[in-house]
Amino acid sequence: MAPYMAMDESSNSQNRRNKRSLVLIAARLRIEGESVEVRLRNLSCNGALLESDAPPSVGSEVVFERGDTVAAARVAWGQNSRFGIQFHQPIEENEVLVHIGKPRVEPDKERKPFRRAGFKADTQLSPLERYVGEAWFKSLSNQLGE
Repeated sequence: MAPYMAMDESSNSQNRRNKRSLVLIAARLRIEGESVEVRLRNLSCNGALLESDAPPSVGSEVVFERGDTVAAARVAWGQNSRFGIQFHQPIEENEVLVHIGKPRVEPDKERKPFRRAGFKADTQLSPLERYVGEAWFKSLSNQLGE
């Protein structure tokens, strides 16, 4: 028998009828008149995956707020700090996501691609550089017992 694995409802493929947008942005919930900050982790027109240090209990009625979007919802499931809400009426997810802009790049500066440090295949080392590199590699091998 396979070991039991706890799974939240958002990982169940039958609950994924709608496209979900993966994000990590701040949002708010109103729970019983109090406003609570949450992290929005993914969003669809029918629900959202949220994260909070003090998540509400399953079945709680909440109001989701992000930008101009305000939507009544119910907490459908919870596991540790993550929980899923189901909106009472579908929302237009683009209304929420429109507030997420692309990273700003100064017009006179071009983004350089990220590269890890290292040698290119055609890098020519001087005899001294090659000697130092090989000595360093041998010392590492000796330290590791190889």
